[in-house]
Amino acid sequence: MTDRRGLTVIEVLVTVALFWAVMLLAAPALGSFLSRLEFHSAVRGVVGGLSAARSHAICGCEPVRAEVSGGRILLSRDRGDGWRVFRGFDLGKRVAVSANGRPIFSPLGNAAPLCTVTLRDGRHACRVVVSLYGRIRVYGGS
Repeated sequence: MTDRRGLTVIEVLVTVALFWAVMLLAAPALGSFLSRLEFHSAVRGVVGGLSAARSHAICGCEPVRAEVSGGRILLSRDRGDGWRVFRGFDLGKRVAVSANGRPIFSPLGNAAPLCTVTLRDGRHACRVVVSLYGRIRVYGGS
């Protein structure tokens, strides 16, 4: 009786072929999943950035401005020498982000002006609205 250890070449080739067949079948679904994941990550980044701006304004007792610029949300404050950026949130490169204003959060948590941030990629669209009361709401996001 011989002591046989390891795999034969045929067994390895069959295993590799089955692995690649499964990967080819799963690739389209994986691409769609990754696209949706990146879009929702950008939405969470916008909501997180706006929430951080409101929180900094309330805790620091000073106005904080949120601005969408180049795929980022930039938070800035004015301490007498103009608006200076102190924090930024990246939103990803594949999601187009635009805003119709730059909300300034007051120490009371209010925001002015009313602002809508729109996020779009090839398949998804979403709006994040900042109300005058400083509330942040997400509409769409399918």
